[in-house]
Amino acid sequence: KKKKMPPATLAQIAATHPLVRTVESGEEPTGPAAEAIRRQVESLLAIDMEDPELHEAMDVVADLWKSKGMGNTAENRRNLRSDLERQAVERCEDFVRQMAPMRDMLRQAEANADLLDRQAQDSVEDLERTDAETRRVVAAHEQLLETRDQLQREHDAAVAFR
Repeated sequence: KKKKMPPATLAQIAATHPLVRTVESGEEPTGPAAEAIRRQVESLLAIDMEDPELHEAMDVVADLWKSKGMGNTAENRRNLRSDLERQAVERCEDFVRQMAPMRDMLRQAEANADLLDRQAQDSVEDLERTDAETRRVVAAHEQLLETRDQLQREHDAAVAFR
């Protein structure tokens, strides 16, 4: 079972958020962003500190900070997003690096397939030319046979006439 972060710690984290401090100080936000700030503060205050998903998320963040030898400080919390984005980029770069040989093999396979396709097309064209030439030669052969038979008949008729 995972170790749960005590609600007091979660409350302390929420209390250090600048928007919560502004509201708790009694200062009234002004200007065009006042409504947005009020909604953000309300959503922060509405967080259920006993929510198991929140505890799990906080445990993941705590593990991240421990793995980097960092503490749960305001600065680290501010840098959390960039740290997570950097980790995501590093993992993506690692994935790309690991997949590069496969990408290269797929490119080579594609080039080989293209070459094989060109060679097959060339072979089909050669076969079509050979077939056409063969048909021409067969037609010429049949014509010669017909001519030979005609000459043989004429020769037989000449010999019979003498």
